[in-house]
Amino acid sequence: TCLPSGLSKATVSVLYWVDLCPKMLSNMMRAARGTVARAATTAPRSAKLSRSNVSMQVRHSSQGNEAEMQVEGGLRGVVGTLSLVEKDAVYVEAWVPDGEGTLRCGDAWMAHDAEVFAGVRQIHEDAHIESGILLDAFNSHEAEFKTYTNVNASDVPGFESLSSEYSVAALPVIHNSEVVTVFLLLYKPEFEPPPLQLKRLRGDLTVAVSHIMHGALTSADSVYLQQEEIFDSQVKKVIEILSSEGTYSDKAIHEEVHAFYMLGISPLYFAQNNPMQIAKHISSFMGAKKAVHTALDDLDTDQSDHADLGAMSFQFIGQKEATFFCLDDKKEREDLLKKMNQYVSASPSNLTTSVTMFRSKEPLIYGKSLIMVTATRSRFLNPNVDKSAAPDIWQVSSASFLRTKSRNTRLRYEKMLAKAHGQMHPVSEVRSREPGHVMMLVFPNEAPEDGMAHMFGILDYLGLRCTQLFGETFANGMVTYNVYLESINPELSEQQVQRNLISLTRRMTTLAVLPRPARLNMSPHLGPRCKLYLGCAQVFTYHFMPHRSEDFHALRVHLQKTMSTVSLDRLDRLGRAMQKNAVNLHRFNRTMETYPELAWAVYEDFMKPRKPGTASEGTKITENAALVKLIKSTVQDPLDQDIFMACLLFNKAILKTNFFSREKAATSFRLNPELFITEAYPEVPYAVFLVVGSSFEGFHVRFRDIARGGIRMVKSPNQAYLQNQQSLFEENYNLAYTQQLKNKDIPEGGSKGIILLNPDTRSQNNPDEAFKAYIDSLLDLILLPNDQVVDLYKKDEILFFGPDEGTAGDVVVWAAQHAAKRGYPYWKAITTGKPATMGGIPHDKYGMTTRSVHQQVLGVLRTQGLKEEEVTKFQTGGPDGDLGSNEILISKDKTIALVDGSGVIFDPAGLNRDELIRLAKERSMINNFDASKLGPGGYKVLIEDKDVTLPSGEVIESGLIFRNEYHLKSELEADFFVPCGGRPDSVNINNVDRMFKKDGTPRFKFICEGANLFITRDARRVLEDAGVILMKDATCNKGGVTSSSLEVLAALAMSEEQHNELMCVKADGSVPEFYQKYVVEVQNVIEENARLEFEACWRERTLGTHKYMVTITDLLSQKINSINDMLQSSPILKENRELQKLILSKALPALLLKEVPIDIILERVPDAYLMAICGAYFAAQYVYAYGLSGSEVQILDFIQKFVSFHAK
Repeated sequence: TCLPSGLSKATVSVLYWVDLCPKMLSNMMRAARGTVARAATTAPRSAKLSRSNVSMQVRHSSQGNEAEMQVEGGLRGVVGTLSLVEKDAVYVEAWVPDGEGTLRCGDAWMAHDAEVFAGVRQIHEDAHIESGILLDAFNSHEAEFKTYTNVNASDVPGFESLSSEYSVAALPVIHNSEVVTVFLLLYKPEFEPPPLQLKRLRGDLTVAVSHIMHGALTSADSVYLQQEEIFDSQVKKVIEILSSEGTYSDKAIHEEVHAFYMLGISPLYFAQNNPMQIAKHISSFMGAKKAVHTALDDLDTDQSDHADLGAMSFQFIGQKEATFFCLDDKKEREDLLKKMNQYVSASPSNLTTSVTMFRSKEPLIYGKSLIMVTATRSRFLNPNVDKSAAPDIWQVSSASFLRTKSRNTRLRYEKMLAKAHGQMHPVSEVRSREPGHVMMLVFPNEAPEDGMAHMFGILDYLGLRCTQLFGETFANGMVTYNVYLESINPELSEQQVQRNLISLTRRMTTLAVLPRPARLNMSPHLGPRCKLYLGCAQVFTYHFMPHRSEDFHALRVHLQKTMSTVSLDRLDRLGRAMQKNAVNLHRFNRTMETYPELAWAVYEDFMKPRKPGTASEGTKITENAALVKLIKSTVQDPLDQDIFMACLLFNKAILKTNFFSREKAATSFRLNPELFITEAYPEVPYAVFLVVGSSFEGFHVRFRDIARGGIRMVKSPNQAYLQNQQSLFEENYNLAYTQQLKNKDIPEGGSKGIILLNPDTRSQNNPDEAFKAYIDSLLDLILLPNDQVVDLYKKDEILFFGPDEGTAGDVVVWAAQHAAKRGYPYWKAITTGKPATMGGIPHDKYGMTTRSVHQQVLGVLRTQGLKEEEVTKFQTGGPDGDLGSNEILISKDKTIALVDGSGVIFDPAGLNRDELIRLAKERSMINNFDASKLGPGGYKVLIEDKDVTLPSGEVIESGLIFRNEYHLKSELEADFFVPCGGRPDSVNINNVDRMFKKDGTPRFKFICEGANLFITRDARRVLEDAGVILMKDATCNKGGVTSSSLEVLAALAMSEEQHNELMCVKADGSVPEFYQKYVVEVQNVIEENARLEFEACWRERTLGTHKYMVTITDLLSQKINSINDMLQSSPILKENRELQKLILSKALPALLLKEVPIDIILERVPDAYLMAICGAYFAAQYVYAYGLSGSEVQILDFIQKFVSFHAK
């Protein structure tokens, strides 16, 4: 170590070598030891750096690939790596400034060819560099981790003779914004050190420079009293700068600068700021002090109570850095953190922002310490790092981070990042460090909004004080808070302090899952856990607060009596919208703020009977009559009363929750739907789950114990959040109910999940994070028992999920793998939509969903005597999607128009089928359709287009609006309309009139609703009244769920070895023969079930007993489901194992039974699932044979015939 001009110009030269022989390593370390010893004797006395606290340790691993050097009291660490080929000479030397604008060689180490370089070294002992690579490196003050490599050796004096054989690299090392040394490496070009390793070496050397200085500073007995002496040259420069301004007298400047350095501010502040910055800060405080004292003189008082503490708050905003100052006052601190957060939020997306906070030990004025916060923007070394990979500190950090952290600190960060990797919740570590403790908290997926501000509120409550804080954001999305803490009350016992620290970590973990309602305008006096409860209660209240209007109920009863179904639907929809508008987020929070005691009371009503470990846990939940009476007597506004009563309804409905879990990704509740699902819904679900996360809210609805359905991700572009939120549960319910109707001939009932992302940009851009939190929190409620999960339901539950809009691909794979990691026994079957390598059957590749849709098209063609090649068709959902692409590939019609996410294409003579097939096979949007292949009158309009003139002369002002409303365009006519994509309720009672021509006739004769809920129930009736033959979604769109069901069946029935061998496509792409045949059998089942249902529906329509096809479809589904339920609960099936086996022998795929005998299937598959298979198969066969008129007597007759026939 060289200390050429005191600690302000410290230079550390240490190298970590790879694959060096032990003798070479020993020589190198011996040379290093001598330099460190020389440094100790020449160090300033104030630094307390002496031979007694400087030592050298060498460790050489048995593999010969690691060496470590430690200097106690100063440098600690392995500092860099170089991959070197053994016995190839490498020469390293350090160059330092001599104070005269040139560089001189400070020290050097040589590899085994020392003799070759002896002359060179001797030359450099007295050499001064005035130009070339070394000086360029020395002048690179602003370069971040830049290295100068691949330079010919002749650029360095003394190396001329080696010009044809060697190259050099120069590594500048920066400390306190100045280059303090440059390391020169000499190497043969064929053995060039890897750039990444050179960058790491430079980073470690830079850290070493800073760390030896900080170590010397903090090892002094009275470090702060000597700060002026230690930073003597810096102090002089600060005084010179202030004096040159001429604002204050020399005496005042000297006094204020001396006082500032005596405040007990961390040495890091002075190390990280240059004299100009420090002078600006001191100047601002001098002016503020003068203004405050003048104001107090005018008031004729010297009491700080009258002082304007805000006058002592400053901010210095720059593009790369912002510094904020305030006194340690709660209000001033909150304002400072708010400004800091705004600066961080405004940072460009390609930059990370590090936050550093210091609190002075001594007061600045009025007995209040100074708080300073610096937010520094810098670039990640690798902004595109793989977030799923184990974190590598050299990949996920910024250059600024690596340059300023010591090795030990860096290793601690790396350890904590590794601990947080793959976690769904924050992780923390608390360690003692005089005079207090240090807490490191890692948020795996970014910190909560205003996280620091919330944390300081918690610290105030717990009587803890933050003296230093370092906030870092990493390229993989992780955020760390490294917080230095001490107790405000020094009399507190260590045991009480430890309790407070535990409470702090738990509260911060809760903070990470606070939902949006709990973070917006909710009283700061409520603790994080109470806020968490009220945030979840707000979501429930918004969606389920009962109506109180007597007029509304009277009108509803009237419409029920008059059988005005369409009007009744409109009334229910209007009522729900009005209720939600009345109890929006801000109204709920205002109620809680108006009655904080009642807010706490409803929270306690939730807590007391459920809190784990208490005597009341698990007791029956009853209505809190005393609290109801208190609410009615205290609250005057009827709406406020309703809000509190809805919270009590929420409490009563909760059967299971992970609320008390200390490690949760989101907060989930299993609710009793019988308490809040009103008569406005056609059927009460079997279960409703509410899931509330920090970036989303969502539901999971299922209509039977064994149920299946996808999970839909809802984004909200262009200010659509409130509209999406208002219809969230209704959309989820309707999707699940439709699924229940369509799943009639498979074992699983209907279910659906939905996730609504918060409207902020971060939430909208991170849907996978929300999906993972949603899944993990639902797993909390089914992986029981768990002493941190409340379970009043006391029954085992099985959940199955599938992909839907926004959740296909990698996330469903993750869900299965995560379920396995958490010990879910049915993890192979928990999700469908997995890749074929995991046993998945891709719906898009094999056209599973389209097969059932197209069977309905073929059925209509058959009954109407039409040829497919001669009919025209309009289709929403383009060639880039599953359903849209396969409908193009499987059909033979004349498609005249297509709509997808990119726009609209139209050709009155029919779109070029070869071009459509090309796009469908490529999975490409219609913006790639070759417009030259459009005929006369054809056009292509994309969503970004403006002011487009169509062949008809019509001018389209907005391509986006044109696309969104194209299905309602009056000039568009076709035989068939097949929606294969689009948002729910695209055709509803308010716009269904636009589905007709001017003469009142329908624009489409036949509609086969491939997209779920594309047309509302009331709009369907209007269309059928006009003569449209409409096959609704529950009949059309069931091929996918059938495929998923049989995929899951294979996963449940087979052993893991069988499943891997027979159902998993190999890594080389080879497909097992069983898999190929099984896919064909699945396709046949889908088409047969779809054909049977169409024939049954058409038969009922022909009989004329029911007017609407949509009604027939629903009645058929309800009939099958009711018989299924009856059979599963009947001893006829439940207690007859032989009948079960007989039904299973017909219901299960023959190919599967060849591999897995029925007796083995009975052992492996859950009983509830086996009963569901039997019930669904038998009920569907019966209804398809007997229709809607079949009676219970005929069911028994059908059973006898079934047994008799198959027994023969």
